[in-house]
Amino acid sequence: MRRALVLALCTALLAAAAPDETHAQSRTHAVIVVGIGGTAEYRESFHAEASQIFTALTTEHGFSRDEVTYLGETVETAPGMITDRSTRANVLKVLGEIAQRAGPADRVLVILIGHGTDQGGEAQLNLPGPDITPTDFELAGMAFPSQPLALVHTGSASGGWVEPLAGPNRIVIAATRTAREQNATEFGQFFAQALSGAGADLDHDERVSLLEAFLFAKQEVARYYEEQNEILVEHAVLDDNGDGTGSTDVGPEGPDGVLASMFTLGGAAAAVRTSDDPVLARLYAEQAEIQGRIDELRVVRTALTEDEFLARMEPLLVELALKNREIREAGGGV
Repeated sequence: MRRALVLALCTALLAAAAPDETHAQSRTHAVIVVGIGGTAEYRESFHAEASQIFTALTTEHGFSRDEVTYLGETVETAPGMITDRSTRANVLKVLGEIAQRAGPADRVLVILIGHGTDQGGEAQLNLPGPDITPTDFELAGMAFPSQPLALVHTGSASGGWVEPLAGPNRIVIAATRTAREQNATEFGQFFAQALSGAGADLDHDERVSLLEAFLFAKQEVARYYEEQNEILVEHAVLDDNGDGTGSTDVGPEGPDGVLASMFTLGGAAAAVRTSDDPVLARLYAEQAEIQGRIDELRVVRTALTEDEFLARMEPLLVELALKNREIREAGGGV
Protein backbone atom coordinates (compact mmCIF):
# COMPACT_ATOMS: atom_id res chain seq x y z
CA MET A 1 0.00 0.00 0.00
CA ARG A 2 2.85 2.40 0.81
CA ARG A 3 4.41 1.83 -2.59
CA ALA A 4 1.04 2.33 -4.28
CA LEU A 5 0.60 5.68 -2.56
CA VAL A 6 4.09 6.79 -3.51
CA LEU A 7 3.47 5.76 -7.10
CA ALA A 8 0.17 7.61 -7.20
CA LEU A 9 1.57 10.76 -5.65
CA CYS A 10 4.48 10.83 -8.08
CA THR A 11 2.05 10.42 -10.96
CA ALA A 12 -0.25 13.16 -9.73
CA LEU A 13 2.53 15.66 -9.05
CA LEU A 14 4.42 15.10 -12.28
CA ALA A 15 1.61 14.79 -14.80
CA ALA A 16 4.31 13.71 -17.21
CA ALA A 17 4.80 10.22 -15.88
CA ALA A 18 1.92 8.92 -17.98
CA PRO A 19 3.08 7.21 -21.14
CA ASP A 20 2.09 8.83 -24.41
CA GLU A 21 2.05 7.76 -27.99
CA THR A 22 5.21 9.45 -29.18
CA HIS A 23 7.77 8.79 -26.48
CA ALA A 24 7.96 5.04 -27.07
CA GLN A 25 6.10 4.81 -30.37
CA SER A 26 3.06 3.39 -28.60
CA ARG A 27 -0.44 4.23 -29.74
CA THR A 28 -3.87 4.60 -28.21
CA HIS A 29 -6.71 2.97 -30.13
CA ALA A 30 -10.14 4.46 -29.48
CA VAL A 31 -13.53 2.92 -30.25
CA ILE A 32 -16.72 4.97 -29.89
CA VAL A 33 -19.91 2.92 -29.86
CA VAL A 34 -23.32 4.59 -30.06
CA GLY A 35 -26.36 2.44 -29.41
CA ILE A 36 -30.00 2.78 -30.37
CA GLY A 37 -31.45 6.20 -29.59
CA GLY A 38 -35.11 5.20 -29.67
CA THR A 39 -36.27 8.75 -30.34
CA ALA A 40 -34.98 11.55 -32.55
CA GLU A 41 -33.97 13.51 -29.45
CA TYR A 42 -31.72 10.76 -28.14
CA ARG A 43 -30.35 9.88 -31.57
CA GLU A 44 -29.28 13.48 -32.00
CA SER A 45 -27.83 13.87 -28.51
CA PHE A 46 -25.93 10.57 -28.66
CA HIS A 47 -24.40 11.50 -32.01
CA ALA A 48 -23.56 14.98 -30.74
CA GLU A 49 -21.61 13.46 -27.84
CA ALA A 50 -19.85 10.93 -30.05
CA SER A 51 -18.92 13.44 -32.73
CA GLN A 52 -17.61 15.84 -30.08
CA ILE A 53 -15.38 13.08 -28.68
CA PHE A 54 -14.30 11.97 -32.18
CA THR A 55 -13.35 15.52 -33.13
CA ALA A 56 -11.52 16.12 -29.85
CA LEU A 57 -9.45 12.96 -30.22
CA THR A 58 -8.49 13.61 -33.84
CA THR A 59 -7.92 17.38 -33.66
CA GLU A 60 -6.90 18.15 -30.08
CA HIS A 61 -5.33 14.97 -28.75
CA GLY A 62 -3.17 13.91 -31.64
CA PHE A 63 -5.00 10.74 -32.70
CA SER A 64 -4.69 9.82 -36.35
CA ARG A 65 -7.90 9.01 -38.20
CA ASP A 66 -7.11 5.28 -38.29
CA GLU A 67 -6.73 5.19 -34.50
CA VAL A 68 -10.37 6.21 -33.88
CA THR A 69 -13.35 4.08 -34.90
CA TYR A 70 -16.89 5.41 -34.56
CA LEU A 71 -19.67 2.82 -34.82
CA GLY A 72 -23.14 4.38 -34.93
CA GLU A 73 -26.79 3.42 -35.17
CA THR A 74 -26.74 4.39 -38.85
CA VAL A 75 -23.77 5.25 -41.05
CA GLU A 76 -25.91 7.79 -42.90
CA THR A 77 -25.94 10.04 -39.82
CA ALA A 78 -22.34 11.06 -40.55
CA PRO A 79 -20.79 8.96 -43.34
CA GLY A 80 -17.47 10.79 -43.17
CA MET A 81 -17.11 9.99 -39.50
CA ILE A 82 -19.02 6.76 -38.80
CA THR A 83 -17.16 3.67 -39.97
CA ASP A 84 -19.99 1.15 -39.68
CA ARG A 85 -23.18 0.30 -37.80
CA SER A 86 -22.87 -0.39 -34.09
CA THR A 87 -24.00 -3.99 -34.18
CA ARG A 88 -22.65 -6.45 -31.66
CA ALA A 89 -20.81 -8.27 -34.43
CA ASN A 90 -19.18 -5.08 -35.68
CA VAL A 91 -18.08 -4.01 -32.20
CA LEU A 92 -16.40 -7.37 -31.58
CA LYS A 93 -14.91 -7.34 -35.09
CA VAL A 94 -13.31 -3.92 -34.54
CA LEU A 95 -11.85 -4.96 -31.18
CA GLY A 96 -10.46 -8.10 -32.80
CA GLU A 97 -8.86 -6.07 -35.58
CA ILE A 98 -7.27 -3.72 -33.05
CA ALA A 99 -5.91 -6.71 -31.12
CA GLN A 100 -4.26 -7.96 -34.30
CA ARG A 101 -2.38 -4.72 -34.97
CA ALA A 102 -1.85 -3.35 -31.44
CA GLY A 103 1.68 -3.32 -30.10
CA PRO A 104 2.42 -4.62 -26.60
CA ALA A 105 2.75 -1.06 -25.23
CA ASP A 106 -0.38 0.27 -26.95
CA ARG A 107 -3.53 1.28 -25.09
CA VAL A 108 -7.21 0.76 -25.86
CA LEU A 109 -10.05 3.15 -25.02
CA VAL A 110 -13.68 2.11 -25.57
CA ILE A 111 -16.47 4.64 -25.05
CA LEU A 112 -20.07 3.41 -24.97
CA ILE A 113 -22.94 5.87 -25.49
CA GLY A 114 -26.58 4.89 -25.34
CA HIS A 115 -29.37 3.28 -23.36
CA GLY A 116 -28.44 0.51 -20.97
CA THR A 117 -30.69 -2.09 -19.39
CA ASP A 118 -30.44 -4.96 -16.96
CA GLN A 119 -31.95 -8.16 -18.31
CA GLY A 120 -31.84 -11.38 -16.34
CA GLY A 121 -29.25 -10.02 -13.96
CA GLU A 122 -26.80 -8.98 -16.69
CA ALA A 123 -26.28 -5.43 -17.90
CA GLN A 124 -26.66 -4.72 -21.60
CA LEU A 125 -26.14 -1.86 -24.01
CA ASN A 126 -28.98 -1.57 -26.53
CA LEU A 127 -27.57 -1.93 -30.04
CA PRO A 128 -29.11 -2.52 -33.47
CA GLY A 129 -29.80 -6.24 -33.39
CA PRO A 130 -28.56 -8.27 -30.41
CA ASP A 131 -27.49 -6.20 -27.41
CA ILE A 132 -23.92 -6.37 -26.13
CA THR A 133 -22.96 -7.36 -22.58
CA PRO A 134 -19.99 -7.22 -20.23
CA THR A 135 -19.39 -10.90 -20.97
CA ASP A 136 -18.84 -10.03 -24.62
CA PHE A 137 -16.30 -7.38 -23.67
CA GLU A 138 -14.57 -9.64 -21.19
CA LEU A 139 -14.00 -12.22 -23.92
CA ALA A 140 -12.81 -9.54 -26.34
CA GLY A 141 -10.52 -8.11 -23.66
CA MET A 142 -8.62 -11.37 -23.41
CA ALA A 143 -6.95 -10.41 -26.70
CA PHE A 144 -5.18 -7.55 -24.90
CA PRO A 145 -2.92 -9.33 -22.38
CA SER A 146 -0.48 -6.46 -21.81
CA GLN A 147 -2.26 -3.38 -23.12
CA PRO A 148 -4.05 -1.10 -20.64
CA LEU A 149 -7.76 -1.27 -21.43
CA ALA A 150 -10.18 1.51 -20.47
CA LEU A 151 -13.95 1.28 -20.87
CA VAL A 152 -16.16 4.32 -20.35
CA HIS A 153 -19.90 3.59 -20.33
CA THR A 154 -21.84 6.85 -20.26
CA GLY A 155 -25.32 5.36 -20.33
CA SER A 156 -27.97 4.09 -17.96
CA ALA A 157 -27.48 0.86 -15.97
CA SER A 158 -23.75 1.16 -16.70
CA GLY A 159 -22.85 0.37 -13.09
CA GLY A 160 -23.55 -3.27 -13.94
CA TRP A 161 -20.43 -3.31 -16.14
CA VAL A 162 -17.93 -2.48 -13.40
CA GLU A 163 -17.60 -5.73 -11.46
CA PRO A 164 -17.54 -8.08 -14.52
CA LEU A 165 -14.83 -6.08 -16.30
CA ALA A 166 -12.59 -5.20 -13.37
CA GLY A 167 -9.07 -6.55 -13.39
CA PRO A 168 -5.37 -5.72 -13.62
CA ASN A 169 -4.54 -2.97 -16.08
CA ARG A 170 -8.25 -2.17 -16.44
CA ILE A 171 -10.04 1.14 -16.01
CA VAL A 172 -13.83 1.02 -15.90
CA ILE A 173 -15.86 4.23 -15.71
CA ALA A 174 -19.66 4.06 -15.44
CA ALA A 175 -22.24 6.81 -15.38
CA THR A 176 -24.27 4.99 -12.73
CA ARG A 177 -23.39 3.30 -9.47
CA THR A 178 -25.49 0.19 -10.15
CA ALA A 179 -27.46 -1.46 -12.94
CA ARG A 180 -30.61 -0.35 -11.12
CA GLU A 181 -30.04 3.31 -12.02
CA GLN A 182 -31.83 3.08 -15.36
CA ASN A 183 -32.92 6.65 -16.04
CA ALA A 184 -31.34 8.39 -19.02
CA THR A 185 -28.04 9.90 -17.94
CA GLU A 186 -26.40 13.30 -18.38
CA PHE A 187 -22.87 12.01 -17.81
CA GLY A 188 -22.11 11.53 -21.51
CA GLN A 189 -22.50 15.14 -22.54
CA PHE A 190 -20.15 16.31 -19.80
CA PHE A 191 -17.60 13.57 -20.46
CA ALA A 192 -17.54 14.75 -24.08
CA GLN A 193 -17.01 18.31 -22.86
CA ALA A 194 -14.16 17.12 -20.65
CA LEU A 195 -12.29 15.72 -23.64
CA SER A 196 -12.94 18.71 -25.88
CA GLY A 197 -12.19 21.65 -23.61
CA ALA A 198 -9.62 22.98 -21.19
CA GLY A 199 -11.93 22.87 -18.16
CA ALA A 200 -11.01 19.30 -17.24
CA ASP A 201 -7.24 19.85 -17.41
CA LEU A 202 -6.88 20.24 -13.66
CA ASP A 203 -3.06 20.25 -13.61
CA HIS A 204 -2.78 22.49 -16.72
CA ASP A 205 -0.35 20.18 -18.52
CA GLU A 206 -2.28 20.42 -21.82
CA ARG A 207 -3.39 16.80 -21.48
CA VAL A 208 -6.58 15.32 -20.10
CA SER A 209 -6.39 12.11 -18.12
CA LEU A 210 -9.34 9.78 -17.71
CA LEU A 211 -9.32 10.66 -14.02
CA GLU A 212 -9.61 14.36 -14.83
CA ALA A 213 -12.39 13.68 -17.36
CA PHE A 214 -14.27 11.58 -14.81
CA LEU A 215 -13.99 14.20 -12.06
CA PHE A 216 -15.05 16.98 -14.41
CA ALA A 217 -18.08 15.08 -15.72
CA LYS A 218 -19.18 13.96 -12.25
CA GLN A 219 -18.98 17.53 -10.97
CA GLU A 220 -20.91 18.93 -13.92
CA VAL A 221 -23.61 16.27 -13.58
CA ALA A 222 -24.15 17.29 -9.96
CA ARG A 223 -24.26 20.95 -11.00
CA TYR A 224 -26.79 20.17 -13.74
CA TYR A 225 -29.20 18.41 -11.39
CA GLU A 226 -28.87 21.21 -8.84
CA GLU A 227 -29.59 23.88 -11.44
CA GLN A 228 -32.61 21.88 -12.66
CA ASN A 229 -33.76 21.53 -9.05
CA GLU A 230 -33.96 17.78 -9.51
CA ILE A 231 -32.86 14.86 -7.32
CA LEU A 232 -29.55 13.39 -8.44
CA VAL A 233 -30.43 9.98 -9.87
CA GLU A 234 -27.09 9.02 -11.44
CA HIS A 235 -23.90 8.46 -9.50
CA ALA A 236 -20.82 7.94 -11.65
CA VAL A 237 -18.16 5.52 -10.42
CA LEU A 238 -14.63 4.54 -11.38
CA ASP A 239 -12.73 1.33 -10.71
CA ASP A 240 -9.08 0.88 -11.65
CA ASN A 241 -7.64 -1.10 -8.74
CA GLY A 242 -9.27 -4.29 -9.98
CA ASP A 243 -11.46 -5.00 -6.96
CA GLY A 244 -14.70 -4.69 -8.95
CA THR A 245 -16.14 -1.99 -6.71
CA GLY A 246 -16.64 1.39 -8.32
CA SER A 247 -15.78 4.47 -6.26
CA THR A 248 -17.34 7.92 -6.38
CA ASP A 249 -14.52 9.55 -4.42
CA VAL A 250 -11.39 8.94 -6.45
CA GLY A 251 -8.01 10.55 -6.88
CA PRO A 252 -4.41 9.98 -7.93
CA GLU A 253 -3.64 8.81 -4.40
CA GLY A 254 -6.03 5.87 -4.76
CA PRO A 255 -7.33 3.42 -3.97
CA ASP A 256 -9.23 4.11 -7.24
CA GLY A 257 -7.90 6.69 -9.68
CA VAL A 258 -4.22 5.76 -9.89
CA LEU A 259 -4.30 4.13 -13.33
CA ALA A 260 -6.89 6.61 -14.63
CA SER A 261 -4.54 9.47 -13.74
CA MET A 262 -1.83 7.81 -15.83
CA PHE A 263 -4.08 7.24 -18.87
CA THR A 264 -3.69 10.62 -20.56
CA LEU A 265 -4.84 11.84 -23.94
CA GLY A 266 -1.98 13.64 -25.68
CA GLY A 267 -2.61 17.06 -27.17
CA ALA A 268 0.12 19.44 -28.15
CA ALA A 269 2.20 18.55 -25.13
CA ALA A 270 2.59 15.00 -26.39
CA ALA A 271 4.79 15.97 -29.32
CA VAL A 272 8.41 14.84 -29.28
CA ARG A 273 10.36 17.82 -28.05
CA THR A 274 13.51 19.21 -29.61
CA SER A 275 15.41 22.38 -28.85
CA ASP A 276 18.18 24.48 -30.35
CA ASP A 277 19.53 24.79 -26.83
CA PRO A 278 21.99 21.89 -26.48
CA VAL A 279 21.28 21.57 -22.75
CA LEU A 280 17.52 21.27 -23.28
CA ALA A 281 18.03 18.94 -26.25
CA ARG A 282 20.06 16.60 -24.03
CA LEU A 283 17.51 16.79 -21.20
CA TYR A 284 14.61 16.05 -23.55
CA ALA A 285 16.46 13.02 -24.92
CA GLU A 286 17.09 11.76 -21.39
CA GLN A 287 13.44 12.36 -20.49
CA ALA A 288 12.32 10.29 -23.49
CA GLU A 289 14.71 7.49 -22.54
CA ILE A 290 13.28 7.31 -19.01
CA GLN A 291 9.75 7.35 -20.42
CA GLY A 292 10.73 4.51 -22.72
CA ARG A 293 11.79 2.39 -19.73
CA ILE A 294 8.44 3.15 -18.07
CA ASP A 295 6.62 1.94 -21.19
CA GLU A 296 8.77 -1.20 -21.33
CA LEU A 297 7.83 -1.99 -17.75
CA ARG A 298 4.15 -1.55 -18.58
CA VAL A 299 4.49 -4.21 -21.28
CA VAL A 300 5.45 -6.89 -18.75
CA ARG A 301 3.11 -5.71 -16.01
CA THR A 302 0.81 -8.72 -16.20
CA ALA A 303 3.77 -11.03 -15.56
CA LEU A 304 4.59 -9.28 -12.27
CA THR A 305 2.93 -9.16 -8.90
CA GLU A 306 1.61 -5.80 -7.81
CA ASP A 307 4.48 -5.38 -5.34
CA GLU A 308 7.06 -6.26 -8.00
CA PHE A 309 5.55 -3.83 -10.49
CA LEU A 310 5.36 -0.97 -8.00
CA ALA A 311 8.87 -1.65 -6.72
CA ARG A 312 10.20 -1.25 -10.26
CA MET A 313 7.96 1.64 -11.25
CA GLU A 314 8.56 3.83 -8.20
CA PRO A 315 12.26 4.62 -8.88
CA LEU A 316 11.49 5.29 -12.54
CA LEU A 317 8.86 7.88 -11.63
CA VAL A 318 11.22 9.50 -9.13
CA GLU A 319 13.92 9.61 -11.82
CA LEU A 320 11.45 11.17 -14.23
CA ALA A 321 10.41 13.71 -11.59
CA LEU A 322 14.00 14.82 -11.12
CA LYS A 323 14.53 15.05 -14.88
CA ASN A 324 11.37 17.12 -15.31
CA ARG A 325 12.63 19.48 -12.62
CA GLU A 326 15.92 19.86 -14.47
CA ILE A 327 14.01 20.70 -17.65
CA ARG A 328 11.89 23.32 -15.90
CA GLU A 329 14.95 24.88 -14.28
CA ALA A 330 16.59 25.05 -17.70
CA GLY A 331 13.60 26.97 -19.05
CA GLY A 332 11.88 24.11 -20.86
CA GLY A 333 8.45 22.59 -20.53
CA VAL A 334 7.61 19.06 -19.43
